[in-house]
Amino acid sequence: MSNLARRVLTGVVGVPLLAALVLWRERLAFGAFTVLVSALGMREFTAMMLPTSPPAQRFGLAALGAAFTAGLYLFPGLCLPLTTAALVLTAFTVLVAPGELPQAGARLGLGAFGVFYVGGLTALLGLLHRQLEDGPRWVLVAFAATFANDTAAYFVGRAFGRHKLYPTISPGKTVEGAVGGMLGAIGALFLVRATFFPTLTGVDCVLIGLPASLLGPVGDLVESLLKRSAGVKDSGRLLPGHGGLLDRIDALLFVGAWVYVFARYLLPAAP
Repeated sequence: MSNLARRVLTGVVGVPLLAALVLWRERLAFGAFTVLVSALGMREFTAMMLPTSPPAQRFGLAALGAAFTAGLYLFPGLCLPLTTAALVLTAFTVLVAPGELPQAGARLGLGAFGVFYVGGLTALLGLLHRQLEDGPRWVLVAFAATFANDTAAYFVGRAFGRHKLYPTISPGKTVEGAVGGMLGAIGALFLVRATFFPTLTGVDCVLIGLPASLLGPVGDLVESLLKRSAGVKDSGRLLPGHGGLLDRIDALLFVGAWVYVFARYLLPAAP
């Protein structure tokens, strides 16, 4: 089976299950799912970026990232003390087993980055789902913009790509693909508006889709940068055809953060 066929098969099975979870009226179920995603993502991150750290340390950092996600989801008003606690506990986790001292600072930085990168950004998807009356539909907006951008960029880049976007980090990405992805993201949001989210305006679709089409590739490139620095092709093997979980949600983490900010803080101020 080709890699593309595996990707499609994984999507055919996974997308309906994910959509059902998002739309389930028991919203805490999706919150629990985000904590699970955080734990699995942190497991991949620590295995990829801290391969020489003791297994107990990697487990502790993964648990801390998942706990940070759960804390932000359940107690968003305590964001500052939770962030402070996460930073202190990350430092303690690395301090008790620093390994070789010349690399200890790098371990500390990578551990802290992982907790906030995976744990913090994953929590925003859960908060988007929980805090807004139309939270499930907003989560689907983030999914639609991310996956349409990724899919359109892939096919347009393969068909018309001539100019490399960032060859040092991701040789396969092209400027033409990025433009196709932008049009795909905005087009997908107009489709969302026409089908199940009529309160979105055309301006909303553009204001969400245009930044999402920029932030999605940034999230993808950040993870590609991490993988190249670690010398690995994929963050894991959890999802057939896609690699690891982080390989699938790298763009979604950044897009979800933008959709959360837009829906939570910018939309009410719109005229």
